[in-house]
Amino acid sequence: MMNYIKSELYRIVHSKGIYILSGICALLLLSMNVVLHLFGQGGHFAYNNTAFVFSMVWSALNTVFFLTLVMGSIIFADEYKNKTISNSIAFGYSRISLYFGKILVGMIVSVAALAAVLGIFIISAYLLLENSGIDVLLKMFRGIGASIPALLTGEIAAITFCFLLGTTTGAIWSWFGLMIGVPMVSEILGMMGKKFDFFARLSKWLVYEVLQDNQIIVTEDGMAREVVMAWMTRDGLIRMILAGVIGIAIFLIWGVLGLRRKEIK
Repeated sequence: MMNYIKSELYRIVHSKGIYILSGICALLLLSMNVVLHLFGQGGHFAYNNTAFVFSMVWSALNTVFFLTLVMGSIIFADEYKNKTISNSIAFGYSRISLYFGKILVGMIVSVAALAAVLGIFIISAYLLLENSGIDVLLKMFRGIGASIPALLTGEIAAITFCFLLGTTTGAIWSWFGLMIGVPMVSEILGMMGKKFDFFARLSKWLVYEVLQDNQIIVTEDGMAREVVMAWMTRDGLIRMILAGVIGIAIFLIWGVLGLRRKEIK
């Protein structure tokens, strides 16, 4: 499988998709720092500091979750259309080894892309904005670290759907339906009284809902003082990690069982 992983890494490194995705993400974050820097030149501006921009990242991890679908699609590419999977099987690789090889490649590429984007973002933030100290940076890293199992669930789900359904379009719609649609429906049903209490409990364990779970602490005069994300509390952190680990296990089992039955042409 190592040869397959090396060949996949070579293919991705020499393709445009990963560079376009990483470049867009880096450009958006860099642009935010530049705009805040320019606004800060006109006088006192409360948001031209690293505390604000780093908080923008850890409070928007549910948005990053959507990028796992894009990353999974880039990793899988048009394998069925190009018949590279059938060729790999004919070459001697098992379908299960191809599946896990894709997932490992996805993890490696995702870590590299994340490191590059964050590197540009952090360096530009410290160069252009007021330094709020190291604590805000460490807080952002804690939030990203806590979300890794949930984000891996999203990417593995995307790759699994691509393998099982055979088309990128079908995989995208299935991913949105299961990863976004189900949490939204569960949350709505959970608000409809005790008869739907199961959905309220279920919603707390779905990765997308966990990523956006937050509590706004307000002052006595009703003004928002602080946003507390799930990972900032002990129970929320445990729930976030467990939800991600459970999600990873479910999709891996689903992928293995599904590929054993699927006829690959």
